Parts: sequence; C-alpha cells; structure tokens
Amino acid sequence: MNVRIRPDGPAFPVMGDCFMCPRRGLQTIRIGEIVSTGGPGHDDADVPLYACRACEQGLICLRANALRNPVRPYVAAGHPH
Repeated sequence: MNVRIRPDGPAFPVMGDCFMCPRRGLQTIRIGEIVSTGGPGHDDADVPLYACRACEQGLICLRANALRNPVRPYVAAGHPH
C-alpha cells in the first residue's frame, strides 16, 4: 500500500471530512490517494484522500521544507573541518 500526496495538482473543493484532522463536514480538497496494488486474490484499489484547507497548507509547507537544500551541507565523514 502506498500513499501518493499531490498538493500541486488541480483540485476542486467538495464538502466532506478531512483525513488528517478530526474536523468533519467542511470544505475539503483532494490531495492524493492511498494506492494498493493487486496481487494474488486481491484487486487494485485507489482510495482518494481529502484534506481541509488548513491541513493542505501544512502539507505544502512540509513538502517545501523537504525539498529545500539544507542550510549547511552535510560534511563528509573524516573531513578535517
């Protein structure tokens, strides 16, 4: 099972439940899916994931921080300085 998060893709708001926080019945946006590949005796499954705007913003910030270069590049082991 894999989770694919796509915060930059096209999305249309719908009323529903956020998968990240306990809030229910508010405007959400599709941000990805849980993907299960088929196997012997199992079918493929894609379950859409919807998040509220606040959680979507948090995911976008997490992604930006993960892709950003570190402030100080890692020093190779055994390097003199």
